Amino acid sequence: MNSKLIKKFIAFVLFFYVLQPLNALAEKIYLDITQPGIKKLAIALEGFDNLSNVSKTIKENLEFTEYFRVYGPFPITAEFDPQLWKSSDVEIVVRARTLDKISVKIFATTSASPIFVKEYPLKNNEFTGNLISSDIYKLLTGKESPFFNRFVFVRKLSSCMGIFLSNWNGKNVQDTGLRRHIISRVLLKGNKIFYSALNGKSWTIEVFDISNKTNKEIIKSKALLVLGDVLNESQFIYSESDGEISEIKISDIYGRTKAVSSSRWIDTSARWSASHIFFVSNRDGSPQIYKITSSGTQRVTFQGRYNTEPSINPQGSKMAFSSLVGNFQIYIMDILSGTQTQITNQGNNEQPCFCPDGHFLTIMSDRRGKKEIYLISSDGAVQKPLTHGYLPFCSR
Repeated sequence: MNSKLIKKFIAFVLFFYVLQPLNALAEKIYLDITQPGIKKLAIALEGFDNLSNVSKTIKENLEFTEYFRVYGPFPITAEFDPQLWKSSDVEIVVRARTLDKISVKIFATTSASPIFVKEYPLKNNEFTGNLISSDIYKLLTGKESPFFNRFVFVRKLSSCMGIFLSNWNGKNVQDTGLRRHIISRVLLKGNKIFYSALNGKSWTIEVFDISNKTNKEIIKSKALLVLGDVLNESQFIYSESDGEISEIKISDIYGRTKAVSSSRWIDTSARWSASHIFFVSNRDGSPQIYKITSSGTQRVTFQGRYNTEPSINPQGSKMAFSSLVGNFQIYIMDILSGTQTQITNQGNNEQPCFCPDGHFLTIMSDRRGKKEIYLISSDGAVQKPLTHGYLPFCSR
């Protein structure tokens, strides 16, 4: 072996052994949130002087997921010393210093070298706290955070229904001012809220622009209209049934429609996922979930006598749905294998909607005696009440 090859080999070996502790460290601190019953990861905050809103948001966000326990913030020392944390249960330390920006360094308590370094705008607000906590969450779990999610939902008022918005953990509920008598589905895409409702003797599909508070009627029909899914800010899928014929259609915001399917069965709850359309039909006697592909219509659910309200995760690998087993309960199905798991068991649990992070869902549950919106994890380990209401739809 010549001298150049020897030098390259030595450099490679040094590079490998220098990085190996960091890789081993990353594996050690990685929190697999898909495993039920995991131990909460203890995190300490240091610094954050004059950043009370930022540190409060970080603590509330991380602890609300139930995967973390957060201490502090504590005063920051000149240099990070892992020995100071040896007698505690803290495994991760998040240190912040401020000058013209917020400089954040994250350490594992087994090493004096940071595992994460980043700068953020010097703003003491909830948004900055969401940015930092999202990076912490992704670093420690490998998953996208839910902290920028929001959801739209419906509340029963004295004489009608109202449409409301909230952030991901049920705080900062906003009243859109929209009032209708019966609402069958409400969706949020960007700054637009799509919904289907009964208006007088006609069903309508309408869109409300949150930014300028304007509302537009897109489709009006004597037949039952049920909004299914929004493909983008200008297209949506819905079902229309006059009692004899059920059609699944795609429309744009100008009301130009195209029929995808037509049958004499009851076909409803259309959902879009990549090139497939999932829907609910009674064509085999009881409500079951089907999908439309390029090769035709295929039945998806075979266990249980009443399966409805499908929701597909952003990756297209899992489907949540509501199944009648005594009461309505939420199930998660692996679409490829068909394996399904029940993740709720108290009260009635319906209207599942996967959040954009792909791990959490919003559902409606009456387990405490009234209709409430819950945030639950796809393994069922996390189940958090958010606010009263129903028909939740999670978006970003």
